[in-house]
Amino acid sequence: MKRLYALILLTLTTPAMAQGAGKQPAPAAGAIGAFTSMTPSPDVRAKQWLTLVDDKNYTDAYKQMGAAAQGKAAPAAWAQKVGTSRDPLDAMASRDIKSIDLSGQSVTVQFYSSFAKKAQATETVQLVSDKGAWSVVNYTVN
Repeated sequence: MKRLYALILLTLTTPAMAQGAGKQPAPAAGAIGAFTSMTPSPDVRAKQWLTLVDDKNYTDAYKQMGAAAQGKAAPAAWAQKVGTSRDPLDAMASRDIKSIDLSGQSVTVQFYSSFAKKAQATETVQLVSDKGAWSVVNYTVN
């Protein structure tokens, strides 16, 4: 009897799952450049990661970076470097996509950013393809 219910459930859900399987979400509003099949898209992934930096959660931001980036600096040294560049700017006010440059297996996403103590800044997040997802490998703010 359980097998019959499982078979009925599978029969009913398979067409619904197949309809959404080939669809990809559109890039985030303001995205520039080619859309890839990896999800989330590089601009969305960069914004997710930047949220950790905005919250001064440098430890988790480091943990979510790609292995190539983690191999360049120890967690404490990286957190100090990012804190030194970001802390004086104070709270994030706004962030809009400036550009997305896709080059092979890497992407550079730039944002027009505004902070409480710096009205105009450019944030640059570099990402690489890593096991079917985008991983942050570098971050700068000017």
